[in-house]
Amino acid sequence: MSILLEIREHIQKLYHKYAPGFNVLFRFLAAFITFFATNKVIGFNPYLNHAYIAGILAAVSVVFPTQILLFFEVVFIVLHILYVSRYLAFITALIFAILYFIYVRFIPKDGYVILSMPVLSSLGVPYVVPVLLGVIETPLSIIPEAIGVVIYFFLQNVITVVSTSTEDTINLYYLVMQQTFTDRELYITLMVFSVVTIVVYFVRNAKIDYSFEIAIVSGGFVNMILLLIMNFFMDINMSMIKFFSSVIISIIIVWIIQFFRLSLNYSGVENLQFEDDEYYYYVRAVPKNSIAKADKNIKRYNAHTFIKHHNEDKQQGDELLNDKSAENMLQNNQNHKGDFDHNFDFTVSLDDDDLNDIEKKEK
Repeated sequence: MSILLEIREHIQKLYHKYAPGFNVLFRFLAAFITFFATNKVIGFNPYLNHAYIAGILAAVSVVFPTQILLFFEVVFIVLHILYVSRYLAFITALIFAILYFIYVRFIPKDGYVILSMPVLSSLGVPYVVPVLLGVIETPLSIIPEAIGVVIYFFLQNVITVVSTSTEDTINLYYLVMQQTFTDRELYITLMVFSVVTIVVYFVRNAKIDYSFEIAIVSGGFVNMILLLIMNFFMDINMSMIKFFSSVIISIIIVWIIQFFRLSLNYSGVENLQFEDDEYYYYVRAVPKNSIAKADKNIKRYNAHTFIKHHNEDKQQGDELLNDKSAENMLQNNQNHKGDFDHNFDFTVSLDDDDLNDIEKKEK
């Protein structure tokens, strides 16, 4: 565990040192993955379905505020659908516009939750969303989570209808909506993801040791059990190997995010009790995991090296002869100069800053 904490500390130090550059890089990667995943899910327009197009759009989105990524992604999706159906593209744009003006406009951060669902689903790890939201958010996060699930299945049904229909009429819209509203897998996913988010939220708020870790594993387990039960009773077409591997990978991803976000040392838990005029408090304090830093470093010096530094201090003192106090200090150093003219070894304990100053003088 100490090795992981050291790695985390080094990564965090490196990030804080070059934070502006890393922030730009992370925004570019997030945008590139978003556009790349959209091409993978829809990919109707051959002019847009290229990795370099995703890279260009990602680079452009970095220049603008973070919220612009959502707008670019919506336009990107609509342009893909426009290539196969004008009516369906218009209806899709209208749905996104309504969603923005009545919801995302007032809670911008939920827009990224909505966007993450189709993106992570296309990457094969959709189960990251309900578990992660349970760890870092409240049960209200099931609202944007549910909207993201509906949008993902809507896009999937667009692909199905377009691939099986040769006409470009308003009927395509009705077919897509009919297939979306009668999709059993959509309703099962909505129910399971909502339950998982709520379970993870309550477990991680429980007053038990390792509550976050238990919550993450519990979320993956509940997710797995519920979907297996639904698959048994409703006969959903689901690849077991792909399903189990996806759940396990999702749990690992959430654990890594939580490890860098907050790592607690439950061996140092303290239960405190105190009171004021109105309340009596019971407090459970859990320290964060950290690596103890060595305050001192040991370095050996011989008499020659020490006298060299002593003489350098003497030369610096000569420059301060106009100061009476400096003259007295220099005179005392000269009186004791003979004390250092011996051939001996000794060991000193110095701070890192002192060692850096000494090494600079030696150079």
